[in-house]
Amino acid sequence: MFRYSNVKEIELALTTHCNAACPQCPRNIYGGKTIDNLPKVSWDLESFKKTFTLEVLNHIQRLYFCGTYGEPLACKDLLVISKYVKQVAPSIRLGVHTNGGLKGPDLFKKLASCVDFIAFGIDGLADTNHIYRRNVVYSKVIANATAFIQAGGHAEWDFIVFRHNQHQVETARELSKELGFSKFNIKRTSRFFNKAHKLVNSVPVQNTKGEYEYSIYAPTDLQYYNSNLDRWQELDVKNYLKTTCISCNSMNHNTLYVDESGFVFPCGWTSDRLYGYEAEQTLDHKKIKQMMDNVGLKNTNVHHNSLENIVNGPWLQMLVESWTNENRLERCAVMCGSQINLLGEQNLDVSYRIQP
Repeated sequence: MFRYSNVKEIELALTTHCNAACPQCPRNIYGGKTIDNLPKVSWDLESFKKTFTLEVLNHIQRLYFCGTYGEPLACKDLLVISKYVKQVAPSIRLGVHTNGGLKGPDLFKKLASCVDFIAFGIDGLADTNHIYRRNVVYSKVIANATAFIQAGGHAEWDFIVFRHNQHQVETARELSKELGFSKFNIKRTSRFFNKAHKLVNSVPVQNTKGEYEYSIYAPTDLQYYNSNLDRWQELDVKNYLKTTCISCNSMNHNTLYVDESGFVFPCGWTSDRLYGYEAEQTLDHKKIKQMMDNVGLKNTNVHHNSLENIVNGPWLQMLVESWTNENRLERCAVMCGSQINLLGEQNLDVSYRIQP
């Protein structure tokens, strides 16, 4: 059961705006057109203060600015919110996840003094990063990361491995050392699933007109391949999704996710069932919308109620109860089923969420 008293970590998605068009992101259609019904929203300092009161900030230990549908640097109040957090709750561990391609060195220099780390998602080098991080200029990312590091910031390089960049992992690792990154994190992607949770070897990439441009592929080098994907192929998937025991990573690690519009979820993986070209075609989308409608805004959204009341209220409890009835979300079984740990292997090398 989720209880507010247990919450130690919150992921906050600051905005739905983004400079990139990553093909496996739910905000667009295979790297092309942004989905029509995505709300255009961002947190500002005023709304942040109302939700993340002094009591909340002093209750939790870790706060991470991330995004299921957006890029934290696209939030115009990122810097002032970060400064505020460190002013009123200096012991909190504050981090930012970014593609690194927005704003400029001056802002990153300022962030160095008020966040504990920035994780830069850089999936390749100058000739490959843009294949997945579409619309992101590699040279700008390196300039921003360098400015942050030289100003005393703790930076980590997150590298999602695909077939097109697997040959560059060690070169990128050496570059990260030269530039002063504190750590280089290999991410063994678990995202090669379609809406029916069937494994696929490739994902088509489209332009904004819906025209095919190229495909991206899972890595073929086994040291970078998520071996749990092979285990998935051996399952009776339909039966597994209905019967596997769910061991919720968020509940186990006392973590919550607050989305761009203020809705509270266990994690970003449940949040991304709200919008998306493929997500909205799933039964999970209908189930989660129905559950949220049943309990209402007051019990799901921090702009209408306190975080404590929402966590201790009926919404998250309904999700937990669904794990043992017909309303179970397949998403929960995929990500937190007890037999296969896709996320655990994907993030095996990631260290920045560990309190030093």
